[in-house]
Amino acid sequence: MKKILIALALFTTTFAMAKTPVRSTIDERVELFSIIFRLAGNPEYNMKFAKHYIADINAHFALYNNDPVISFAKELATEKNMGFSKVMFLAVHLKKSKNGFTIIPEQKSNLIGKWDPADAEKFIGLVNSFYRCSGFNLFFRAHKKRYTQATRDFDQSMDGFDQQWYLDYYGDHQVDYRVAIGLGDGGANYGPSVTPIGSKRRVYAIMGSWTFTADGTPLFARETYLSDLIHEFNHSFIDHILEQSPRIDSMLSASGEILLAARRKEMKLEGCEDWHSLINESLVRASVVRYIIDHKQSQKEINNEIAKQREKGFTWMEDLVQLLGEYETSRASYPTFEHFYPRLTTFFEKTATNISC
Repeated sequence: MKKILIALALFTTTFAMAKTPVRSTIDERVELFSIIFRLAGNPEYNMKFAKHYIADINAHFALYNNDPVISFAKELATEKNMGFSKVMFLAVHLKKSKNGFTIIPEQKSNLIGKWDPADAEKFIGLVNSFYRCSGFNLFFRAHKKRYTQATRDFDQSMDGFDQQWYLDYYGDHQVDYRVAIGLGDGGANYGPSVTPIGSKRRVYAIMGSWTFTADGTPLFARETYLSDLIHEFNHSFIDHILEQSPRIDSMLSASGEILLAARRKEMKLEGCEDWHSLINESLVRASVVRYIIDHKQSQKEINNEIAKQREKGFTWMEDLVQLLGEYETSRASYPTFEHFYPRLTTFFEKTATNISC
């Protein structure tokens, strides 16, 4: 860990703490899509931590297990590996329109590579039918008291979360932070984003819920959930760069495939089933370490986080954290994270060469 100590000594910039506290919501779109893919049988949307809430879901939607949208969701999961964050990306790309939802117009869609346009259009139509026929909004409004308590408790636990760090670190100040709690999502968290035409980019941390009291009240202990919140917001600043740049994609594809082949078993356990996910997760997890460093946490905590990521298969983590330290101390040359991507491309090429030797 000597390299990290050197990076710490070099890094002298301090980030202002955000004045705006976290204000979470229970997003109807998130709950709707989570429940659809729960009924479709996706394992990541079928965790059973929220026993009381899940019982309510099963009671209300039992008659709709064979609804066309559920059948199509099963087909997408089986034939196109639909699940995890791809589901939430489409959810946040929708806006309420009368008694249903329509797609939010974007200059450049963040759905590229996640949803086939024809599949998305068909799915949204089926979602709207399900929404009306199942009385989804009645279910959602019936749980308002539960949702209000959950968001209040979450916000209190996350007090002091530094949102300003992301703006400074990534050099992207045109963003609108949004935190949504997925009460039925268990231990899965997601970081989608959407950029409506004429508006700031909306970056989301969709937080699962995996700790509850005996009576079904969610518990949001800071030491349990804060690290995941830090992690998910990084996704919203990182993932879109690779997804929307054919040039970067072509430069990284060979090394990304080599790294995935070398760590396929470990990556599958982390939900990384393609090389895009491996690259993005590497950068997100290294940036979490940079957040820890920048907020003056102990060397032991820094070392523990790096060791944890190495054990999960990201054996290049320490070197990547050091490289991102160079990014932080060279902002005149690299005003945004995207400007630093050529250095990152070189890093992953060298790592792939070393790992295949």
